[in-house]
Amino acid sequence: MIEQFCYLNGKILPVSEAKVGVNDIGLLRGFGIYEAMRTFNRVPFMFADHMTRFHTSTDALKLTIPESDEEIHRIIAQLVDKNIPEGKDAVIRFILTGGEAIGGIEYNPKHPTFYILVEELKPLPPEVFEQGCTLLVHEHQRVFPGYKTTNYITAVLLQEERKKAGALEILYTYKGKVLEPATSNLFIVKNGKIATAKDDILAGITRKVSIDLARKEFQVDERDVSVDEMYAADEAFLTSSFKDIVPVVEIDGKKIGAGVPGPVTKRVMQLFHEFTVNYGQT
Repeated sequence: MIEQFCYLNGKILPVSEAKVGVNDIGLLRGFGIYEAMRTFNRVPFMFADHMTRFHTSTDALKLTIPESDEEIHRIIAQLVDKNIPEGKDAVIRFILTGGEAIGGIEYNPKHPTFYILVEELKPLPPEVFEQGCTLLVHEHQRVFPGYKTTNYITAVLLQEERKKAGALEILYTYKGKVLEPATSNLFIVKNGKIATAKDDILAGITRKVSIDLARKEFQVDERDVSVDEMYAADEAFLTSSFKDIVPVVEIDGKKIGAGVPGPVTKRVMQLFHEFTVNYGQT
């Protein structure tokens, strides 16, 4: 088995040797930002867009990223080479916290904790893309929904329930509106038109790419989507950095459309595949 390495506070070192202090404010107070991306052809997918979102989130929490975007890209390339077998792709995760806590609740922005983890991507089984997936609904709106914080408490607590239901994701709805699955974004299709939530969500990067690609052939609206509208949809699909585009055929026990992946969803999946199959290759 390949020894796994990570980046932590200026050094690349074995994961087994990486340590974060017990007084880190990310642990004591949950004060941190999370960012995640995957590679295609071992190249970080939409790196600039992910970094823009990372900066937006860190600025909101007044955190300082200790490395430049260029240096982070270089570190990722090193970790992919060290950790990922040839011919395989990677999952990349960043964590940035305020560092050592001061008085248990303050921090010095000049001394953050920043680490990067790179692991081999484990794609979903082919039948998930061919047959579609199910979602389990939960009434919830994330704190600071527009930023990718480390607060995944609700998602973590619901994993056992999700597995028992055989669902791929937990879908958050709130006050009659469809928001987002716990780690992805949701789209619905009605009469050939695509719609997805605009507000009170984390705007995913795969979501952005999917919208740009789909708009070449379909009308795509970013707006409020009601729960009733979702259940009456002809099709639905989700987008995610680690899942790509997955048809959704059932939500909370209710069949969506015909209960099989629909033509619009399949076309958007095809467009995404065409966009990514040779990504980063010159």
